[in-house]
Amino acid sequence: LLTVAKVNRNTHSLTNENKEKNGNNSDSESDDEVDNFIDEQVIDSEFRDIENGGMILLLPNELIIYHILPYLPIDQYAICAEVSPHWKNFTRNEIVYKELCKRLYLKQSKRKALHVHRFGGSYHQMLNQRCRVKTGCGMYVLKCSKIKKIQRDMWTEVPVGAILESVYYRYIQFEEDGTLYYALTSKPPHEMIPIFVKMKESTSAHRFRTNTTNDDDIHNKYHGTAIKGTFVIQKDQVIINVKHPWHHVRIILRVLMDGYPGAVGRFWALAFEKHMSSASGDFDEYWSQDLVEYKVPDEPFRFLREWRL
Repeated sequence: LLTVAKVNRNTHSLTNENKEKNGNNSDSESDDEVDNFIDEQVIDSEFRDIENGGMILLLPNELIIYHILPYLPIDQYAICAEVSPHWKNFTRNEIVYKELCKRLYLKQSKRKALHVHRFGGSYHQMLNQRCRVKTGCGMYVLKCSKIKKIQRDMWTEVPVGAILESVYYRYIQFEEDGTLYYALTSKPPHEMIPIFVKMKESTSAHRFRTNTTNDDDIHNKYHGTAIKGTFVIQKDQVIINVKHPWHHVRIILRVLMDGYPGAVGRFWALAFEKHMSSASGDFDEYWSQDLVEYKVPDEPFRFLREWRL
């Protein structure tokens, strides 16, 4: 960049010399000095801006906002805003907030509408107040435990007075396109996170290589670890549908805002309200012939930050 600035200055000086040689001396020497001073100040100002904000500032604003930043997860916009005051202009304005709301609510909400007038016409207010789930940069985790009754017979080696506790975890990773990955396993987060990372990397590579969104091969590879499903958000409820080979599962969660028990941040906790299954996929509470409803835990899903996701 310094070389470019020096070349521009040298080119400008050579141009002035050529004009003097050709006899084009209509401007006075004082005017030439003023022009040179202004050009140098402009170049120095542009160089300082690029130095503070990076080479990305050489690109047009429309290209940055509409074609580069959309590749970033939503939560990384806040990090970009702290890079420099110049980056803050690209990540904290109504145009960017509008694009973020389109990315989130038009794919997650059931009615596929924004209704910005309900938030005073501000997309910033919509992004902070309208219920949503966190996509990317982590997953929601719920640790469950159950006390099992010990069956004592001649082969039982468990000592008398011992308590048999079964611990398992539920994992949900939401995607911006309305899909999710759901896992029910005994593996703790430090063992499951690398699996989710590999699965996401394989999915991205498969989509880039085949130019398609059909990820059946990847899901078959990781079958038994995590299952792909879909979700929609209706008001403050998150309706999740997951299809197993033997039955369908529907989970209904409720977004907990700040101030609720279990919610340590905005959209960081989801209350477990309903858990149902049906072999036919019919979840109508009145007409379904094979609907089974399970008892749900009192603890909510909590968001676990992991930047690799």
